[in-house]
Amino acid sequence: MFASLPRLATSPSDAWTNIRAHHDHHPWGFLPLMLLGPLIPAICVYIGGAHVGWDVFGNDAERQLLKPLSAATLGLMVYLGFLTGIVVMGVFTRWVLFKVPQRPGFVTATAFITVVAVPMMLAGIVGLVPYRSAVLLVALLGSGLSAVLLFFGLPNYMGMSRNDSTRFLGVCILALGIITAVTTAFYFQEFWREPITGNYRNLIDS
Repeated sequence: MFASLPRLATSPSDAWTNIRAHHDHHPWGFLPLMLLGPLIPAICVYIGGAHVGWDVFGNDAERQLLKPLSAATLGLMVYLGFLTGIVVMGVFTRWVLFKVPQRPGFVTATAFITVVAVPMMLAGIVGLVPYRSAVLLVALLGSGLSAVLLFFGLPNYMGMSRNDSTRFLGVCILALGIITAVTTAFYFQEFWREPITGNYRNLIDS
């Protein structure tokens, strides 16, 4: 599966066909990507929060640092949020395709969503950057690329015809993906803030 990922940028249709063929022979072959990919944003958020400093969380200061424990907890929440989002979207994708003859099983749908989420995983590198505008720009770019992969991959990976019905199903999955992303981000952010007081430390003291 990893060998086919770079081809998503140059020949997405062929890449998706190869990814599905690999999945059919190795149904659980997506697990390394699913478990390791979210480490990119998680580690970058930790480094950016604890050692670089940023201004993403509604603070008036230009740049603040998180305490190491708070940054590590936030990184963990980012990781768990990604995994939760992928699993939930695997369920939603299977549900959206309930009337399709090629309706995928949960594992097949989750493998599909894992690949679709790759641009968002890579976009997590921006967690190293302390600028809010850069974070928003890269987040939108990663989300847009994931949407492109979704619409290219749905017919090729699922063995469906490329028509208006398929595009409508893609829009439904995309809408559920946005809702899932917003919900999981809000939930895990609040879960991070709740048990820890004094998340930020003074830059002068560091």
